[in-house]
Amino acid sequence: MDCAVGEAFETSFDSGANWQFCVVLDEQHGLELRDIHYRAPGDFSRRVLSHLHLGQALVHYHDQRQSDVLIGENKLGGDALRVLNENLCDGTLHALGDNDPYLCSTVRNTGLLAKYNLRPGLQGSQYQLFSVSQYQGLSFQIAVALSEDGRIAPSVTLSGQSTARTDNPAYGNQVTDPLNNAQIIATQASVLYTWRMVFAMSAEGDNDRVEEFNFELIPSLDNRRPMEITALEVESLRKTNPDAFRGWRVLTDIGHGYYLDPQNSGFRYSDTQNNWAQFDLAVTAFSECEKHTTVKHTSNSQTNNTQCVGSLDSFVNGESIANQKPVLWYSMSRIFRPKAEDFPVVSSMQVDFEIIPFDWTPTSPFESTQ
Repeated sequence: MDCAVGEAFETSFDSGANWQFCVVLDEQHGLELRDIHYRAPGDFSRRVLSHLHLGQALVHYHDQRQSDVLIGENKLGGDALRVLNENLCDGTLHALGDNDPYLCSTVRNTGLLAKYNLRPGLQGSQYQLFSVSQYQGLSFQIAVALSEDGRIAPSVTLSGQSTARTDNPAYGNQVTDPLNNAQIIATQASVLYTWRMVFAMSAEGDNDRVEEFNFELIPSLDNRRPMEITALEVESLRKTNPDAFRGWRVLTDIGHGYYLDPQNSGFRYSDTQNNWAQFDLAVTAFSECEKHTTVKHTSNSQTNNTQCVGSLDSFVNGESIANQKPVLWYSMSRIFRPKAEDFPVVSSMQVDFEIIPFDWTPTSPFESTQ
């Protein structure tokens, strides 16, 4: 890898599978992977993503009117990054350049990867790289896991110490502070993470296209669920639909690509001022100046073109995504309801998803490795 920005990383597995990518610690969003390449066993290296990072992270305490916006002003990047050590990293520490070690990589077994006929099953592995950022006592472990079979799994794990208190039981849970046995009302919060994925699988990515899958139940067809595929040809905002098993895929002109199954979704994030936050997915055409989606409050400006600041509500404007790199902004939310076991340290709350490769090779590349 020849990284114009950041440092080159590479990991290989016993099967011959290989990942190569560049790592950047951005001042605004922290950990970012660029120019991600995957090579299946016996295959050649293929680029799959040009950018992968958090596009926004919001924490909305229920007794407040406005959300805390964590992407921007170094709230998760820059000075918010925590220096790691062996107590925090059960793997390998990495320092970019002459900086302190802000990165940790680990390798774990993922269980059965493949099994053919009566031969022994092949066990798989996963490489994970993460950084940790702190904000008002809370810790955010931002991670990207790269599996041996080509899966990519971004995640954010919330932990740390919750310091938010309220006097109104409608906005929190009553718990006992173990330090002094005092009765307090810990404030509930809604958390939203939005990941930005810039696909670039075919050449520069300008031939990649996006499709939506739906499997609607049709009683007149003996309760069958025929597969319906719809091409998303313009920038749009989409919601999940569990009743129709809705999902999305990005594929090249020759038919291979990645599938996003929102199986870990299920929560909604309410925001009366920011329409994009009500949706699970946004699809936009690539723009170098559309890196983060901001939150519009009545007290501030929504757009500042000189600093590449804007909102998905302005990014998604019906522009065609044909012959351009497609960008998927995938959002997942959770509700943090403090309990007794969250004091003094919050029980870890992980929010993750994965994108799954398909049709990269005509046959399984792992059959020949057994």
